[in-house]
Amino acid sequence: METRMIIVIGHVQGVGFRFSTKMIADELGITGYAENVQDYVEILATGSAEALDTFTRRVVEGASPSSSVHDYSVKQLDLDDSYKKFSTK
Repeated sequence: METRMIIVIGHVQGVGFRFSTKMIADELGITGYAENVQDYVEILATGSAEALDTFTRRVVEGASPSSSVHDYSVKQLDLDDSYKKFSTK
């Protein structure tokens, strides 16, 4: 298990991005959250390395049809297994 912080920049607010991100996380068994912060979305995700790789790829390709990701960053964090599900804030 790993935890990653993913920052997604682009047209990702008001277009169903966080909801679509949650759907992907639920499908892959990932816990954590997605939250709008200023002009980007912050995602804390915990799961297997393989699931997180797939999750990251799918999210940055544009989690929702109306979203457009211009840039993103991924940072490995210490394991955070305090979340029992994936939520949106």
